[in-house]
Amino acid sequence: MGEVKTINPFSMDNIDINELSEQMERIMMTDDVVVVLNGHLQHTRFLEEGKIYQIIEPRLVLAMQGQADICINLQDYHLEKGSFMLLPSDTIIEPKAVSDDARVVAIVFREGINFTDEAVLNASPAECDRLLRMIYLTWDILQLKPYRRKTVQNLLQSIVSDVQYIKEIAEESEKHDQSTRTQDVFMKFKRLVHKHCMSERSIPFYASHLHVTPHYLSAIIKKASGQSVMYWINRATIQEAKLLLKTNNAMGYEIADQLHFPSASAFSKFFKRETGMTPKAYQEDMK
Repeated sequence: MGEVKTINPFSMDNIDINELSEQMERIMMTDDVVVVLNGHLQHTRFLEEGKIYQIIEPRLVLAMQGQADICINLQDYHLEKGSFMLLPSDTIIEPKAVSDDARVVAIVFREGINFTDEAVLNASPAECDRLLRMIYLTWDILQLKPYRRKTVQNLLQSIVSDVQYIKEIAEESEKHDQSTRTQDVFMKFKRLVHKHCMSERSIPFYASHLHVTPHYLSAIIKKASGQSVMYWINRATIQEAKLLLKTNNAMGYEIADQLHFPSASAFSKFFKRETGMTPKAYQEDMK
């Protein structure tokens, strides 16, 4: 039986800012934003390898040094210098390996900034330099008195828009490569699964939303990932189930109802098949 992993809410509200300040070289926190410059990931206990986290506040992370392997919404990524992640609220992340020298610049958007799709890309040196200049400008403006909230919000929105533009340009260039069609369908499929897995677990449902046949969807997901469609649907469902079991002191039948299983028994059998333990045993193990 594999190690049981809980999903941990990753929010600034759950972090001791004084402890974080001691572990990070440069950090600034306001009601609107948290900015971390040259943060050393191995010096903080707030984001640990092997644990699963649910992002509460959206954020931007730019890798400055080192390497990391991380799973984001069921997709595995390798990050290195120049990589950046734009992560919306409710993103599920699992750090798998982080090098000792990993350092990042990060912005956590606490108020006023929202977006729906994640972006994980490798920025060119010029793009990376532009993003850093905008982030450093934000840092400088945050220190001015009086605090100009509208100016800060506009600058933060400009940073997000710039990252989204970089993503759009990358996607446009990839459209000319036929091999990216497979990855494009795969990424859209996983976003749909992340959004609908609590209520929809049939292959025809996802095939219909992607405008392909169930047979084609099965073939392309297998080609892209080496796994079946149901593997990804079940994996996402288990993540949601674990989150409900951990954060809500609910009975099995209540969670079965939320996840649209026909009965508590059906949910329990599914959960045990996928994890090796019953929902009740999982809850007891989390206490």
